[in-house]
Amino acid sequence: MPPRLPILQFCSASLRSPGGRVAFTLALLAATALPQETSLIEKVAANEVAARQTRPHYFYVSEERSARTGGHLWKENVAETTDGPLRRLIAIDNRPLTADEAAAEQHRIDALVSNPDQFLRQNQAHKDDEDRATQLLQMLSSDFVLTPNGEANGCLRFNFQPKPNFRPASYQERVAHEMEGTISFKKAEDRLCTLDATIVRPVEFGFGMLGHIDQGGHFSLARKQVDAGNWKSDHISVHINGRILMLKSLAQDQDAIRTGIRIVPKDLTLAQAAQLTRP
Repeated sequence: MPPRLPILQFCSASLRSPGGRVAFTLALLAATALPQETSLIEKVAANEVAARQTRPHYFYVSEERSARTGGHLWKENVAETTDGPLRRLIAIDNRPLTADEAAAEQHRIDALVSNPDQFLRQNQAHKDDEDRATQLLQMLSSDFVLTPNGEANGCLRFNFQPKPNFRPASYQERVAHEMEGTISFKKAEDRLCTLDATIVRPVEFGFGMLGHIDQGGHFSLARKQVDAGNWKSDHISVHINGRILMLKSLAQDQDAIRTGIRIVPKDLTLAQAAQLTRP
């Protein structure tokens, strides 16, 4: 099997994780045209890294339509644990599960509780995304121009695009070089509010032989302030297509809304998470 390219790691892993999407884009915007804006983004980036290192665990209700759900709308109760999120399906396409479906879902969760190693393996990619996001945020920087674009919902908003003299030096920066969009920050807390980015031109690797990312790829997220020190993404949209190494199709399609977000104990066990997600 050919080695995984960094861009594949970015697209298929970092973009799959909301935390990864936040951190990657903040890293790409870390150097800007105006000193005061640079200082603001550096503060926000530092706060997001610190928040991931000490972040609490959450319970929330997720409504998601994605490749994972087979294009259906899945409503799930989600409880986060140290080893990752435990998801319990409670409705499909706005239809509550039948008694047989609910029993099958309970059986699946019981099997995970009795085999925590399996649960850990299933969530390993999620943990890797968080690690990769932090590394990208700490290591990557690129030159972007930020243009003030007013305020929205108490957050300072900016348009962003690469500087004309930006010369990408990595696969990640190649993708970033073709990104434009808007980003907003809550100034008082120096935290990210919203992000909306579009790949405005196609990206090719090895003249297209190693892979490509299609023009029009788009991702966005909005974040909710849960309490004085904690924020959580509550709207997520990812639509990116391409092909890597001539063999692997890359299709990231996800639309998710999270409601009822609340903090749960960080020492929540898998059995406790299973009980917490019961309807």
